[in-house]
Amino acid sequence: MALHILIFNAVQILVCGYAWWRGGQPERVVALLLMVAGLGTLLLPAVPRGFDQLHWRVLAIDVALLAPLVVVAVRAARFWPLWLAAMHLIAIAVHFAKAYHPFLLPWIYAVAVGQLAYAMLALLLVGTVRHQQRRRAAGADPDWSA
Repeated sequence: MALHILIFNAVQILVCGYAWWRGGQPERVVALLLMVAGLGTLLLPAVPRGFDQLHWRVLAIDVALLAPLVVVAVRAARFWPLWLAAMHLIAIAVHFAKAYHPFLLPWIYAVAVGQLAYAMLALLLVGTVRHQQRRRAAGADPDWSA
C-alpha cells in the first residue's frame, strides 16, 4: 500500500477515534460513516492504482455516503456538518468531471479528491473540539435541532 494511503488512513483513524471518544452524536455518526466508507474503499477489488482513470467503485461509495451525511447536516444542531456534506458533494462532482472528461490530468483528479478528504477530516476534528468547548462552557451541547 502506498505511503500516502497509509498516512491518510492513520489520520482518519485518529480523527474519527477522537470524534467517537469526545464528540456528541453528530460527531460520532459522521466518524462512523467516514470509517465505514474508508473501509469499504480499502476492501474494493481492483481499484485502479493511479488517477488516470475514473474510480467507479469509489464513486459509488461516495454517492452512497452523501445521503446520510446530508441527513446529519440537516438534523444536527451544528454548522460543520453542512460544510462537510458540501465538500463531499464537491468530491462527487470531481468524479463526474473525470467521467465527463476522461483526459482530465490525473494529478488534478488526485489532488482534488485527496485534499477534500483531508478537509472533511479537519472539519470533523474542529467540530469535535468545538463540541467539547461548548460542553465545558454551558454544561451541555444539544446534538440535534428540533
